Amino acid sequence: MNKERELCNQSEPLTDVLWDRTGETIRWACAGLGYPPDSLRVFMSLAIFWQGKLVGALLFHDGYAQKDVWWTIYTTNKRWCQRRLLRKMFQVAFCDLKCHRIGILVQADNEKSLKLVRGLGFVQEGILRQLGENKEDCFVFSMLKSECRYL
Repeated sequence: MNKERELCNQSEPLTDVLWDRTGETIRWACAGLGYPPDSLRVFMSLAIFWQGKLVGALLFHDGYAQKDVWWTIYTTNKRWCQRRLLRKMFQVAFCDLKCHRIGILVQADNEKSLKLVRGLGFVQEGILRQLGENKEDCFVFSMLKSECRYL
């Protein structure tokens, strides 16, 4: 079984995936992550619902002149990771926003997130030493449009 299927193959579909125009998803995700709501400079967010309950958020932030975008993913339910949502996420970044690169930071001790981003096909580019709140190292990952298998 390939890594993406192992990570994202769920039998039950998501209830809904919506663009958040109110900022509620940003506030919810930042609270869950322990970040101030304005710290990431989010310019758009995707709200992920499971059985009518908000269970996940994809935050788009720090884009650079239609060349790249940074993602922050927060979830309270691992069932968020489904093929149709992945296609939507990557299409927005690479096709709608016309970016050629997506970046993600992951704390070096966050094994679940490291497994997820590697399984999705992100490539580790480097380490930002002691960047985390408690001086944890963070890994920098990216994916180029040409590397994306979800388009």
